[in-house]
Amino acid sequence: MIKSLSILAIFCFFLFSSGCTGLDDSGNEAEPDEVTKNISDSGSGMELIEVTNLNQIDEALKKGPVVLKLGSKGCIPCGEQEEIFSELLPMYQDSASFMLIDIKQYPEFATEFGVRVIPDTCIITDIENGKYVYMRQDGSKSQERASARFLGVTDKEILSETLDKAIEPKKTEG
Repeated sequence: MIKSLSILAIFCFFLFSSGCTGLDDSGNEAEPDEVTKNISDSGSGMELIEVTNLNQIDEALKKGPVVLKLGSKGCIPCGEQEEIFSELLPMYQDSASFMLIDIKQYPEFATEFGVRVIPDTCIITDIENGKYVYMRQDGSKSQERASARFLGVTDKEILSETLDKAIEPKKTEG
């Protein structure tokens, strides 16, 4: 009996903590729903940037940290994460970039960044020896993205606190 309950508890944990998986009810690969959403804040110059090439991230790092969300347009939690990005954008318009990658449209990025569950968010602070450097929630940096990623919908306060830690060293250098 205890073994059955343990297995059920583990199953439920994985079921409810896994985010979007890209499977429909029959277990087949689902096509993402077409979501037409203007991700720009018209007229203000503030925008969420859709990444199609890693050079975009490299260029943005010259301005400051990059907050990167890997997900897909048909994923409801991914849309919720984008809404949080839109709330943070005005606060960090001069010091950070907010970027999105649709891994359904660009599956090579899912492989590049080791994505298994979406939304998958990280804060990139630099490039060292050809590898991205990521800010962990505790303020330390790592080239191991697995130790610095935020899985699922990450709340505004956690992203803001971590982003502030990533921006602080840039302010003292400049």
